[in-house]
Amino acid sequence: MQVIVAKTRRKTAVPSRPRGRRSKDMPDGREALLAAATHAFACHGFDGADLRSVAAAANVSANLVRVHFGNKAALWEACLDRVVAIGLPAMAGVQQIACDSERPLSERLCGVISEIAAFYAAHPDVRDFVVRHATEVPERAMLVSDRLLRPAYAAVRELFSAGIEAGIIRSRHPALFFALLNAALNQPPAFPMLLNRIAPEIDPEASRDLLVETTIATFLHLPR
Repeated sequence: MQVIVAKTRRKTAVPSRPRGRRSKDMPDGREALLAAATHAFACHGFDGADLRSVAAAANVSANLVRVHFGNKAALWEACLDRVVAIGLPAMAGVQQIACDSERPLSERLCGVISEIAAFYAAHPDVRDFVVRHATEVPERAMLVSDRLLRPAYAAVRELFSAGIEAGIIRSRHPALFFALLNAALNQPPAFPMLLNRIAPEIDPEASRDLLVETTIATFLHLPR
């Protein structure tokens, strides 16, 4: 009787899905690895990111890292490619606002600040990846600077220069304003709750909009 029961259980048991095999509603293994690795590199840096943990977060077998990317350095470069691909449309949108000469200078500056803030809020891993690796090992920092920071600055340099010339921006150089603006808008995902703890009267749902409003009021000297 025990033998019969054991056989029946073997027949009716549902096999578990092997690691690395994706269901139809899940991203493929490579894309899942890239998303998980971008998050790990953003949070822990290159040395702190553990490939087994990345694979576990992506719900794939650890050997898929080697299959798709070869090694950790190649995985990091693929994550940089992903970050650039996410950032380029945003940079194009910022540049379009900056170059729209039919709009007043002050309106374009406000629009650019709002656009940058919206991108940071929508893509925290991209933001944190850039911030962390722009200051780590020189070789990786150079790649991040050349592929992301320099193009992002180039998209707004002339607009910020015009703002300085008009007295709307009070800075000696547009790069200084660029750095200060990004530092102000680059708040962590927990920012709404942190702000609410020190100022309960501020609704966390409104905190991002209030941050943009305060940044514009503080950084731009607009006529009233």
